[in-house]
Amino acid sequence: MILEFADDLYRELFEELELIEQEPITSKLEISKKLKVARSYLIKLKDKAIAQSFKDEQEEITFFKTKKPLFVSHMLYLLVRQRMELTKPETTAEQIKKYYRYGLKGIEKFYTDNRELYTYYRSGADHLDRLLFMRYVNEPPSWLCPARVDHDERFSTPADYLIAKIISNEHLIRYLQMLVSEKDGNMETETAADITWTGESINLLETAYGWYCTGQINNGQAGIGKIVRKLETVFNVKIGRPYRRFAEIKQRKRLSRTKFMDEMSKAIVKKLDDEDEYRPDTQNRND
Repeated sequence: MILEFADDLYRELFEELELIEQEPITSKLEISKKLKVARSYLIKLKDKAIAQSFKDEQEEITFFKTKKPLFVSHMLYLLVRQRMELTKPETTAEQIKKYYRYGLKGIEKFYTDNRELYTYYRSGADHLDRLLFMRYVNEPPSWLCPARVDHDERFSTPADYLIAKIISNEHLIRYLQMLVSEKDGNMETETAADITWTGESINLLETAYGWYCTGQINNGQAGIGKIVRKLETVFNVKIGRPYRRFAEIKQRKRLSRTKFMDEMSKAIVKKLDDEDEYRPDTQNRND
């Protein structure tokens, strides 16, 4: 089934991008390598979609509305990141932030130009899906999707590219807002030798995935690889490859899969309960 194939392929793409994040390379090289990987996976998806027929209209709509846009959005996001890195001015921090703000204004214009499609997509509506997310449509609603970008109708519909652009822009907004809000200069921090993780490394990885899955770092834009590398530096510990160690968490059966977080939660609740039991002001009133 092509939808399951797309899901499996997307997970593989995600894992390869994680591996690149762990490499000690420059930001520009990281983006370039990620682009190459993202492009290769989009080609795999295209080959599968062209070779295999969709079983019905709904499967085709679901594929072009929710599956393909995820792959394309990665490429669009990375392409913009790459362009911004290459054209970023070598000037003051304030001028660079102005440059990022200009990027945000460009995204605002995209939403203004495509407000009808954005509203349709975000509302969860589906009454126009046959015109927007099926191939070989003769007369798509021009007021929703002004132009077809991918002219290969075997792998494109009137609106799938714009949906990918919407998803990509949502990531870009968070990324640019993070850059704009960053403080100038680096705050003094303790050296790595001042603090060391002495617990099991898998527990730190479990915590890292908690932050990653809930988008706590850099407005959700930090990859798990970068989070793990930072923790390894800060706490003087070797965690290893995140996606491989994550398999250890997935294999937990008898115990809770989030064993360490459960232990932390119980410890915090116990401390709160212990402090609630001891209230000197209350005891003095009762004496």
